[in-house]
Amino acid sequence: MRQHQIKVANPYRPNFRVIKGLKEQALETEQLVNTAWNFAFTALWNNSVFSNTEIEESKKIIKQFLLTAKCPIKAYKAFCQRVLLARQYVTSQPNRFIPLPTILLDKDNATSFAGTREWYRNILAVRSSLPNFKTELKAFAEAILEMSEEGTANNFHYWRNYFIDKKTPGLLSLFLNTVANQQFEL
Repeated sequence: MRQHQIKVANPYRPNFRVIKGLKEQALETEQLVNTAWNFAFTALWNNSVFSNTEIEESKKIIKQFLLTAKCPIKAYKAFCQRVLLARQYVTSQPNRFIPLPTILLDKDNATSFAGTREWYRNILAVRSSLPNFKTELKAFAEAILEMSEEGTANNFHYWRNYFIDKKTPGLLSLFLNTVANQQFEL
């Protein structure tokens, strides 16, 4: 006769489940983080060399910024626009400077990136009445993301011509530098 064995679940042995889409979401988030970091680095510190620790800590802050939002892609686009606003603020006066990335991106530092939140909200408020208000800032974030996802010659020429047509030579130059840094990332 066969005896039936009763299997008792081991309380010390974890049960693992496969969650579909989680890996893709993690890869998408990492791509957004790397794209956002590359852009911010190019826009604000292109003439600087940072330690791996500084870069990794900065990426962690960016990742936290993206993951705390309901939609990471919308957060990425807001991040890029806010970096552009910070760049514009600093370049408008010769006595202003950009601190180290971890200091600038610190969410508790009201005089740095956190201070751009209100500027960005003001732009969104104006866009509710004038949808084309500073659309080049929004388009820039989309251009860099598109080039990181699908860096084809057609996409490159489309966005290059877009910034030429909009008569934004500063954004065109920044676009070209960002794409170059993205292409030859270390």
